[in-house]
Amino acid sequence: MTADGVYIPKEQNSRGINQFCPISLLNVEGKIFFSVMASCLTKYLTENGYINTSIQKGGIPEVSGCLEHATIIWEAIQRAKSEKLNLDVVWLDLANAY
Repeated sequence: MTADGVYIPKEQNSRGINQFCPISLLNVEGKIFFSVMASCLTKYLTENGYINTSIQKGGIPEVSGCLEHATIIWEAIQRAKSEKLNLDVVWLDLANAY
């Protein structure tokens, strides 16, 4: 199976390679095949305890990981402010990741 690779600009006037997001385009049959494989693999891994959904959130169907993690971070920030505690937070910019 082969895929066509294309670069999607992240910004309107993108010039450098770091301003593009590479993606691979598959035919419909490939998309269906990989979708079925991903679904079966995810089901097997979660049902047999290979994935801990209390930790792993991304890519798991019916798990709203972004919302849950954002809420936990927000609560930690609010607690640190109200109790004048030190808190270190690392922010990852995922806005243009896909």
